[in-house]
Amino acid sequence: MTSQDTLRRSVAGTRDFVATEIDGFERSITRFRGGRVPESVFLEERLRLGVYGQRQDGVHMMRSKIPLGLLSPEGLDAFADVAETYGGGNAHLTTRQDIQVHFITLDASPEVMRVLDAHELTSKEACGNVVRNVCGSPVSGVLPDEPFDITPHGMELCRFLLRHPDGASLGRKFKITFASTDDPIWNLGAFHDLGFTARIKDGRRGFRVVVGGGLGSVAFEAQEYTDFLPEEELFPFSQAVLRVFALHGEKANRARARMKFLLVKWGLPRFIEEVEAARAALPHDPEWTAWLDRLEHWTETPLHAGSAQFPPGRTDREAQWLRTNVTRQAQAGYGTVKVRVPRGDLTPGQLRGIAALLREHTGDTLRVSPDQALVIRWVPFDRLLPLHEGLEALELGEPRAGGLGDTVACPGADTCKLGITSPRSIARAIQPVLDQLAADPRLEALRVHVSGCPNGCAQHQMADIGFFGAARTLNGVSAPHYMLMLGGQPGGTDFVTLGAGFGMPVIKLPAARVAVAIQRLAGLFLEESEDETFGAFARRLGRRRFKELLADLTSLPSFELEPDAYREPGSDVSFAVVRGTGECEGVAIDQTDLLLAEADRDSDTAVELLEDGAGNELVAAASRAAMLKAARALLATEAVHPVEASEVEARFRALWYEPGRMFEGIGHHFLQARHEDFAAVDRDRLRRLVVEGGLFVEEVHGLVLRLRGQAVFPRSRKAVGA
Repeated sequence: MTSQDTLRRSVAGTRDFVATEIDGFERSITRFRGGRVPESVFLEERLRLGVYGQRQDGVHMMRSKIPLGLLSPEGLDAFADVAETYGGGNAHLTTRQDIQVHFITLDASPEVMRVLDAHELTSKEACGNVVRNVCGSPVSGVLPDEPFDITPHGMELCRFLLRHPDGASLGRKFKITFASTDDPIWNLGAFHDLGFTARIKDGRRGFRVVVGGGLGSVAFEAQEYTDFLPEEELFPFSQAVLRVFALHGEKANRARARMKFLLVKWGLPRFIEEVEAARAALPHDPEWTAWLDRLEHWTETPLHAGSAQFPPGRTDREAQWLRTNVTRQAQAGYGTVKVRVPRGDLTPGQLRGIAALLREHTGDTLRVSPDQALVIRWVPFDRLLPLHEGLEALELGEPRAGGLGDTVACPGADTCKLGITSPRSIARAIQPVLDQLAADPRLEALRVHVSGCPNGCAQHQMADIGFFGAARTLNGVSAPHYMLMLGGQPGGTDFVTLGAGFGMPVIKLPAARVAVAIQRLAGLFLEESEDETFGAFARRLGRRRFKELLADLTSLPSFELEPDAYREPGSDVSFAVVRGTGECEGVAIDQTDLLLAEADRDSDTAVELLEDGAGNELVAAASRAAMLKAARALLATEAVHPVEASEVEARFRALWYEPGRMFEGIGHHFLQARHEDFAAVDRDRLRRLVVEGGLFVEEVHGLVLRLRGQAVFPRSRKAVGA
């Protein structure tokens, strides 16, 4: 498999077509600046070409679309050129197996597209309301006992759907993933719109299919659509699902427009009925089966012959690296190397250095991993240590890839308009503590993920120890905080209890206390674990135990005594929540703080009641009370003090929800909870209610900070940042 075969097929279309598309976008920039293109139209156009607005004025993040994370040495060189010439000097690996480069001007974006196109890469449909990058296990094809390699299927489906009309009118983004194993380390179907897992049935190849998963502020685990879909049905089935989603999915309320909400609204039986009807109505497309004749294009050919002898480490560091970063392939004599990339950031020099190592040792065998690592396949055993020496020279030779210290972190408030905190700052700050803890082999595999907001770009919901950014006012001063989430399972699936494997919120901590919290959690695990995973341990002990363990960390001394604790780690700038652009307005009054304190309390009570197995009505009452008090707190900022709950709802609608002063999706949580009957709902819906209640309370805290001049939000919040 050559790099050009791999990447040309992934962009679907001739070079001339792509060049025309880029030229057209360049003209659109000129027309937009001349007032001849509506802003909303131009916004969607640039998003569909991977150009995403940053919080810094005048620059953008550009995201590529790299099917299954598959990259060639030439592709690495291209990203080095883009980061060095047009961007801020770094390429960032994402949990969607993409690469994005920040600080690119709008005028430079067409030239970046041309650089990528020249190396058989694309940014087309990397953002926007489209089918996003098709992901897949980076070790498929080299795992022992897998039914078959899903690489051809993922690459060909991406090629088929790119620019496909049925993916052009979606109400929201759509995510697909493939896996050749049920191992949740590599199978992430539980939180995708479509998840395909390789199966063999009666000698035929096909897939177990799950639908309707998603992370975001409230995580949903996908449901099984079928235990076997023949491979020849892969394309028409996917097309039918997209048609159903495009026709029936939410369009007006962007925050509730993912397919997971359609599944909740309809239920799985009706969804299956609608998809089957859409499939039957599809006109035949020869491409549905023609791609099956191209499977051989995706066969990998090793650059060197395998080696019989697995090397011993010459030093303790080499031995640890071989143990934690190298796995033996199904093919004799070869190993797969996982390269640890701190915080997912690579410099141009590192990108070019890795490309040179590939050309010397393995050829076109690199894949971006969902945990922001690089996976190099087909490394002969006798080249493992030379490869490690090369990685060490690039400062990429650290052991424990994917384990403790290899923190997954999104850019957060560094560049993202929706970011509340800076995950990369906290990841750097806690690194010494994590490295010290990881010296104990019982801890070295722990997974720590940090997101800058509840949306979960760092997939904090599936980590052993997860955090998402938040804000609180302590002693009259705003300070960066993180909500701690524990009990997440690899892949977002809990196969022990056959339930959702997402972590549940435990306690909100100041950023300055995160490292101490991790030390305590690790210490408790070492003392009381019973030969179990950290996720199982966290669930066994329960939220209340951990909250008691960490309760004293929620407070800070005065700003005068410890000013650094009120700032992002390593920063000398005062912390403020900045989400988009706008003006501060309004003045908070004392009753707001009282109501918010009560809302926090009721929200915690709802979580504890849920954990204790209390009845639906008790759990729902606590969560509803939390949201109602938070809504009252918000109204109190404008001297509006309704007594009856119905009046609170009416005034909230009139003053905050309908004018777009609160994100629609989060405001909807409160309005829906007011009228939904929770007496007989299942526990998963009850769990989501509790999470939704907490998010509503958290959002009100942020809005109050804005009104006090400690945060900046857009005047209209109906559209999430461009």
